[in-house]
Amino acid sequence: MSKQLIDRQEQGKIIAKMNDSVKRISDTAYTVSSQSGNGSYHVNATDIGWSCSCPDHVYRGVKCIHVYAVEISFALRKEVEIRKIEPVQINCCIFCKSTYIVKDGLRHNKYGKLQKYNCRDCNHYFTINLGFERMRAIPQIITSALQPYFTGESFRNVQKFLKLQGVSINHNIPSTDG
Repeated sequence: MSKQLIDRQEQGKIIAKMNDSVKRISDTAYTVSSQSGNGSYHVNATDIGWSCSCPDHVYRGVKCIHVYAVEISFALRKEVEIRKIEPVQINCCIFCKSTYIVKDGLRHNKYGKLQKYNCRDCNHYFTINLGFERMRAIPQIITSALQPYFTGESFRNVQKFLKLQGVSINHNIPSTDG
């Protein structure tokens, strides 16, 4: 591969990693921010591939960095759509590892219901909520909020989506600075 092609691919990766730089308008149309930050370009799917409104693509007819950024974003979206969460099979107690467990009602809270289990050997009650412990929303809401985020939606749009689901959050990313 030529050095220019590799450079365009790398710059496309950089753009794709930047927050809110690739925005999906529809299944076939995206808006990609310019690297200088002085505007954006429209990338559309055509019968022969992706088309971009930037001068590099229009005048030189080459695959530009904006097309590479959209391809990366598009591939990520397809990967997220394919993955499914498999149901959790409970076959032993989380405390004593006994297989003598029974379902024993539901735990109700303001975010939903969780199945309670009772171990007949150690007499402990427990619930299973893998990966979502101490989360304020039910797993279905959390996973459904990730889908628009990974398709290029802004944090504000994800916030609006969650508000429709009855979950109130702040659209700002918490700072990791100490």
